[in-house]
Amino acid sequence: MEQESRAGTNKPVLSEWLGYWVFISYMSGPNIDADEPTKPVKAQPEVITTSFHLESYGPLGIEVKRNAADPTLFMSWSSILYIQGPPPEVRAQIDREMPKQEGSDQTQN
Repeated sequence: MEQESRAGTNKPVLSEWLGYWVFISYMSGPNIDADEPTKPVKAQPEVITTSFHLESYGPLGIEVKRNAADPTLFMSWSSILYIQGPPPEVRAQIDREMPKQEGSDQTQN
């Protein structure tokens, strides 16, 4: 269905997923030791799949958030294995419901 919605355009599918939650599988290494941040850490890389809010993308990678209040994270293309965004019918439903969500967010601030 995605191909049908983009037929006849040169628009990348990522541009249709901007501002939506996407599933991303990516390679990750070990975390640094907070007590010794200059100490090298060695371990096997692993693949992690989780949802992120897609903020932006460019030639070097993507910018995402785990939660609205979290800082933006940069992920390089070399670490990303897979991105799956919502299909057109789900995006349409989200777009119809967004004013309700925005209104509820404003009352919380």
